[in-house]
Amino acid sequence: MPNPPSMPAPTINCNRCVFWSAFGEQSGTCRRYAPPPSQHVDDTGYWPETLALNRCAEAIAAADPEAPVQVRCADCAFWFRFNPEQGLFPERRGDLPMTWWRAAGFCIRHAPRAEYQSVVRTHWRATHGTDHCGEGVRRAPES
Repeated sequence: MPNPPSMPAPTINCNRCVFWSAFGEQSGTCRRYAPPPSQHVDDTGYWPETLALNRCAEAIAAADPEAPVQVRCADCAFWFRFNPEQGLFPERRGDLPMTWWRAAGFCIRHAPRAEYQSVVRTHWRATHGTDHCGEGVRRAPES
């Protein structure tokens, strides 16, 4: 007789996950992953909205003493700005105020992936210095 299938790991609700960032009582964003590169200039990183009672198999309980700490973009080793004093200058975006762009940088956490077309230019997504995700690594203090 074959072995019974193994049970999946128990999951927890988003509102109890270390990667969830609430913006309301029942709504928030999943900050598990850093935004991937884009094919469009001036794309920004947006994290998917979830409901408090949603769940997934990648959740880690916020109460777990071994839970990773989310790192603010401005403190992350993967956050890059060509001119740290001035922030970013969008080429084609007018929907965000310049005050947002002055506090923005590029998330370079992920390399571009192969595409189905031959001519593709990659652009890293802009994130605000106060954004955060579960893939960040705290930047080493400057000596």
